[in-house]
Amino acid sequence: MSDTIDMTRLTLLLNELRLPAIKHAWEAIAKRSDKEGWPAARLIATLAEHELAERDRRRLERHLGEAKLLPGKTLASFDFSAVPMVSKAQVMALCEGDAWLERGANLILIGPPGGGKSHLASAMGLALLEKGWRVLFMRTTDLVQKLQVARRELALEAAIHRLERFDLLILDDIAYVTKDQAETSVLFELISTRYERRSLLITANQPFGEWGRIFPDPAMTLAAVDRLVHHSTIFEMNVESYRRRAALERKRQGPGRPANYATPKNVAHTTTRDNQPEE
Repeated sequence: MSDTIDMTRLTLLLNELRLPAIKHAWEAIAKRSDKEGWPAARLIATLAEHELAERDRRRLERHLGEAKLLPGKTLASFDFSAVPMVSKAQVMALCEGDAWLERGANLILIGPPGGGKSHLASAMGLALLEKGWRVLFMRTTDLVQKLQVARRELALEAAIHRLERFDLLILDDIAYVTKDQAETSVLFELISTRYERRSLLITANQPFGEWGRIFPDPAMTLAAVDRLVHHSTIFEMNVESYRRRAALERKRQGPGRPANYATPKNVAHTTTRDNQPEE
């Protein structure tokens, strides 16, 4: 009877202390401790490590859910050989993240559609998220529309402030923002607010010289580019569209495929090389 009372009290105490992982695992760990004759310090350390590990797992799940990264886009599935101007070693170093994210530096990926910019951006975001950084991936047009709504509701400052909880904000396809004063002004305000404070990763189909198509005011264009490139790493991914290459290859092969193309080996090979996202 006393054991039952003690266990009930222990459950209540662990609930009060907000230690759910220990609450569910302590009994099994304690039995192992008794069986193997652990000293008390080892038992306590094991329980604490288990709780911390579960907290890390739950935090990663929450951050992954809010990040809205592209599904299936990882560094492992990105074909660096298709974009030889991008150094895999440099990308991996950036994915360590500590130095540039702490000082609010930026990454900019520039190149024509179909070159893998969105894939690489999302994959780098995932790698950084797994190291504990908070990341949000959004198409620039979607985010701009949300910020416009916030402005109409006189809540733009609060909306931009909420984005500051993300160490890295990935703006995909910035060149698709329409040349509209309302849209570009909220985008410029976002860029200015995060300047030297929080990092941006931007993908763009057009070089900086053509960004006048995004911002209607030349002075605003110059100011936006200046803030983005001041502390930035720029990857120019000027390669032929993967989708175009794949279409040409299918045309070259003609209708139908030889029977040996249907083997699992060949299917797997094709999948690992299909690393280019829709942009």
